[in-house]
Amino acid sequence: MEPQAATNHNGSMRLGTYLRRLRSGYGYSLRRVEERARAEGGEIDNSQLSRYEKGICYPSFDKLRVLASVFNVSIQSFSDVVELETYEQLDLQSTEPKQLLADGTEALRSGDSGRAFAHYERALEILLDQNGMSPEKRELLGQVRVHQAIALGRLGKLSLAEQELRNALRASEDLSPALRIRAVVTLAGIHAQQGERFLSELEAGRAFEMAQAESEDRMAVMALHILAKVLYEQGRYRDAIERFRETAKLYEECGDQFEAIRVRVNIGANYVAMGKVREGIRLLRSALEEARIGKHRRLEALSWSHLGEAYYQSNDPKRARKCFRESDMLAGRGQDRHNDVLFLNAYYEWKMAGTEDNPTRTKIALGRLKMLRSTLERRFPEVEDFDRYVERRRAHA
Repeated sequence: MEPQAATNHNGSMRLGTYLRRLRSGYGYSLRRVEERARAEGGEIDNSQLSRYEKGICYPSFDKLRVLASVFNVSIQSFSDVVELETYEQLDLQSTEPKQLLADGTEALRSGDSGRAFAHYERALEILLDQNGMSPEKRELLGQVRVHQAIALGRLGKLSLAEQELRNALRASEDLSPALRIRAVVTLAGIHAQQGERFLSELEAGRAFEMAQAESEDRMAVMALHILAKVLYEQGRYRDAIERFRETAKLYEECGDQFEAIRVRVNIGANYVAMGKVREGIRLLRSALEEARIGKHRRLEALSWSHLGEAYYQSNDPKRARKCFRESDMLAGRGQDRHNDVLFLNAYYEWKMAGTEDNPTRTKIALGRLKMLRSTLERRFPEVEDFDRYVERRRAHA
């Protein structure tokens, strides 16, 4: 079931809080936003913005477009913010920021990104309401922002994740060296997901050098992981496999089983992309079993999806469809829907239907792809191929 925003009939408290944070982050008064809106060719008076921030009323699309320009954010981020209201209904046991951070991190490790988000969001609200923060509190605020970005990234809210990281890095002088490195490496990961491969590679390289200088081994491993992903996206599969294997070993040494399994899923997908399908299937089935035992639902769904792709490459549509169905059941379950995995499955269903010249299946898969595409910020080859198809259709319409 899709998360439904818990809004009233007129406005959204979450959107109001988000707008207020954007405004305070820029140091703007209500009047200053009114002036900036006028400079962007729009009209938003300060009393109107005040009502938006209080959740009394909801901005029109034209007003959101102007506010996006004023605050240099995407319009999609406003929609994402409202969608995230569903997680505010979760019952949180603590009202102390340190404990909320610890509880959120535990939820993140268990794969419950929605619950993690709720804990971090509550910690942010409490910390940002405090006046005159000590250096310790500023470091804590940075920790919460960086962890919140990780949770948002896993929920597919990449623009919001990027904003949290930039907010953290604006106050980099208040952050410990380890936290600065964590922010940079996380930002590199977000840019990799957005398809900004060159920028991601630069940031990951910088984070790796910083981590080595500070002897932050785990941060160095995270940077290596991103560099391996970039190699994979560039089609340099042999280099990527070598880097992924190094990364998996280091994650094991750090005791991070979730990331170690995720890397092994990537290795299996690499072999499939290289055309070594049998070895890819063997590795993916092994990673799938690890993910199942560890109860990592996203990694299970992703493993099934890559197995479906492997069988598609082997011209075995029956097994491919079975794998995609298993993946769909896992990726579409609960509040934390993994729309990127669902898109992958729908993409190959669409490809198979086209090969079989089945217009009904093709139409169903195409409709599903269009719906899922509107929810994705992450870019990967299947998304780019589908976007090119849509553009060709428009050009010939």
